[in-house]
Amino acid sequence: MRLVTRADMDGVTCAVLISQFERIERFLFIHPQDITDRNVEIGPEDILANVPYHPACGMWFDHHAHTADGGGPPGGFRGAYRVAPSTARVVYEHYGWEKLLQFEELVRETDRLDSADLSPSDVTDPQGYLRLGFTLDGRTGLGAFEDYALTVFDLLRRATPVKKVLEHPAVQRRWEQIREADATFRQALVDHSRVDGNVVVTDLRGVEPLPVGNRFLVYVLFPEVNVSVRVHWGPGRRFVVAALGHSIFNRTCKADLGELASRYGGGGHRGAASTPLPVELADQRLEAIVAELRGLSAHPAREG
Repeated sequence: MRLVTRADMDGVTCAVLISQFERIERFLFIHPQDITDRNVEIGPEDILANVPYHPACGMWFDHHAHTADGGGPPGGFRGAYRVAPSTARVVYEHYGWEKLLQFEELVRETDRLDSADLSPSDVTDPQGYLRLGFTLDGRTGLGAFEDYALTVFDLLRRATPVKKVLEHPAVQRRWEQIREADATFRQALVDHSRVDGNVVVTDLRGVEPLPVGNRFLVYVLFPEVNVSVRVHWGPGRRFVVAALGHSIFNRTCKADLGELASRYGGGGHRGAASTPLPVELADQRLEAIVAELRGLSAHPAREG
């Protein structure tokens, strides 16, 4: 069978858990939008995890509040779906957590990272599985994720202690890349961000190459906001990506970002989502999204 998932911490953890019970012969790492736009062919031998539902798949696991069609799948599908901190949690409970106790800490920390249940120090100085997860974060802009994700998967599926995983040369190289680029990334956030009420908008369309860094750092730098919009080019500049996120420290935002993004052709869950914007309409739709976030979000100053 083939596993179709994302090359992030949740996707890799799902792969580790599913591989304990299903014979996975191949992997396909994709962006969720590839399912939404039907850019990949899916069949009954495919297991989908942490991506939207596809009616042709053999099994499906997900935890996002909004799928490709704006709701849940039809009844009778194989797999499991519910709103949860991570898709890994859904998989863990589907197969039986008592059979997967060696991965308990991995799933717990995947929950924390995917639901952004983090402290400022977790962002500025992550340790353990959180550090590993940040090296797998596609929104850092590091690129070349497939081979690296497979390397991490191979280490984790054998229940390698996280200390040993972090000592692996590929993981060390990737973490050093992030650390070396940190100062540039921080400066890019400062130079290309504007605060509009309770919203911080970071427009990186004019920055090449796209700066590498921790996607939660913006909330450390702009603690007064409660929601962010990060804008950058999609692959080949065919469209613009708007990534939306609740502040993980100032949790007063009232907007359901998954629902908002789904109305523009994207998706996600309540606290984090993304949507593609047509190039010719990007600025107009970005303005509408920010205006809606200001209207739906409680301004921190009024929250007391």
